[in-house]
Amino acid sequence: MLAAIALSNLVNRFIPSISVPIIQIILGVVITYLPLHFELKLNPELFLLLFIAPLLFNDGRQSDKEALWRLKKPILLLALGLVFMTVAILGFFLNWLLPVIPLAAAFALAAALAPTDAVAVGALEEKIKIPHQTMKILEGESLINDASGLVSFQFAAAAMVTGAFSLRSASLSFAAISLGGILLGLIMTLVKYVFVKWLRRLGMENVTLHMLIEVLTPFAVFLMAEELGVNGILAAVSAGIAHSFGYKKLNPEIARLNIVSKSTWSVIIYVLNGLVFLLLGTQLPEIIRTIWSSSSLSHVQVIFYTLVLTLAVLTLRFIWVLVMKLPGTGDQKPARGHTIKNALILTLSGVRGTITLASTLSLPFFLDNGNPFPERDLIIFLAAGVILWTLLASNYLLPLLIGDDVEAALVNDETPIEMEILRNVVIALSEQTNDDNRAAIGRIINTYHSRIRKLKKDEAAERLQRPLLIDTLKWQRESTLLAIKNKEVNPFIAYRTLHRLNRTLFRFTRDEQYKTDLRALRQWMEVSGMLHQATLSFQERREALDAFRVRNIKYVIEKLSAMLPTAGREIEDVSSSILRYERMLSRYTRSETSASSKEDFDTALDELARVGIQLERDQIQLKFESGQLSRAGMKEMKSNLMLMEHDLRELTI
Repeated sequence: MLAAIALSNLVNRFIPSISVPIIQIILGVVITYLPLHFELKLNPELFLLLFIAPLLFNDGRQSDKEALWRLKKPILLLALGLVFMTVAILGFFLNWLLPVIPLAAAFALAAALAPTDAVAVGALEEKIKIPHQTMKILEGESLINDASGLVSFQFAAAAMVTGAFSLRSASLSFAAISLGGILLGLIMTLVKYVFVKWLRRLGMENVTLHMLIEVLTPFAVFLMAEELGVNGILAAVSAGIAHSFGYKKLNPEIARLNIVSKSTWSVIIYVLNGLVFLLLGTQLPEIIRTIWSSSSLSHVQVIFYTLVLTLAVLTLRFIWVLVMKLPGTGDQKPARGHTIKNALILTLSGVRGTITLASTLSLPFFLDNGNPFPERDLIIFLAAGVILWTLLASNYLLPLLIGDDVEAALVNDETPIEMEILRNVVIALSEQTNDDNRAAIGRIINTYHSRIRKLKKDEAAERLQRPLLIDTLKWQRESTLLAIKNKEVNPFIAYRTLHRLNRTLFRFTRDEQYKTDLRALRQWMEVSGMLHQATLSFQERREALDAFRVRNIKYVIEKLSAMLPTAGREIEDVSSSILRYERMLSRYTRSETSASSKEDFDTALDELARVGIQLERDQIQLKFESGQLSRAGMKEMKSNLMLMEHDLRELTI
């Protein structure tokens, strides 16, 4: 399963038009047909604990509290108002559309379909630049409607299982267990903080131990809530939000824990979300076989019902957004045409995903009276169909709506500013070069050139690297021919080098000239090879070969240096090639390095890396103060610098 999650991202790299969740669903289906002889049995009671608790806890930890408060009206209208309206209207509509599904079960499916999944939308962000405010609304909505939708789902499912339901008692119970869940999440967080503080007083600052406690927290909170009869979902969410207020003290232990926490949770959430979509894929074949073998519904009817259900969910969302006059991409009052466009963007961005699937998969197999849960497979199939249709709609329709916004985002892209900052750092480091630190500064500058090339994302610049490599091979060949002509090198060594260069150049260029030279050189080398072996010792051959390589490397460096004044945008590629050949030159020319000189080089490298980071930080602050860099861009760049500084500190330790 983990290999399939990794493979889904690799496939997405080559087929970017298909979002990662869709690829994961397809891979899940494929897994079921592999000759693994393994059948995965899902325990519905464990599904909420293993997947929903950590996912919602992390959503709470990562929540943008300022954005939540600023956009509280549209978020609450979508997360509470739209969810309850969807459950009410869609439940009756489902029961009318498919009478085989009892009313309580129809409400359960409607409640499962009500929450949106911002994670699924996030998978599209590299291809689709969803407006910033819209994304913040979606994230806030997803955080709260996960809880409201799942609470509604649990009530509907319980009504179906027990066969009893009272609106008055359900409303009172809803308020009691919801408030109880929120309070329990806050209390459990306080208890955890007291326990952690006690551990720190004992001197137990082990990052791994504290990280393990943090990972166990959502499971402990959820299990405690279930034991006490309050809502575990809201308990996990409130505990997550409470955690987002912590870790404000500035000390090395907490700073290190924050870095480890961010990395650990990113892996956990990445795996959990991938597993949910893979699990959907693994369950689909059996569900499809069960549904299609049923005599009550045909194949076409079932697919048609998933499409109708998707249109009903999206239509309800679209009408709600328009009626409630929710903001789309900006705070200013837009024209009517723009209002409809914003409403469509907010509607199609409301993808169904993890929560919908986790809810339906957690449906019990049997009722309290021992009978099978009615149409459980059909409910899961309908939910899976809605997930797929909404994913496809956001994948292919959103780009058509956000075309202009993508261009605007690209105009405001701060990548050129970041590249300018890195180039200024390179210039500043170059000015500090002397004979003692030349090699170390060259190594550091090369890392900055690599970062600039990564930021470029310029196909033309990438295509230049291959011709530049071919040019360096041609220059080595040119130097070799000159050495042969001037009789400055042992003939056998020169012709052996020429043979290798011709072979490599022919492989890259397919130029027949190099192929013809290969035949003649091979014959000459076969005749002269034995004679040469007898005239030189092994040490003499090695010294002669190293001296000849030094000559060729110097020749290439001269040619590359001559290119620098006219290199233009490709200066990073040319500079990196020069640094690479200079490192090769130092490898052949320097005497055997002592342990102390190696240690001195590493120390100089570490110091210069820190100098580079400080120069970069100064440049970032300068660009921000001059108004060329936004506050968000400055914070992100400085955060990256902190990570690099931490990495340097760990290496030094």
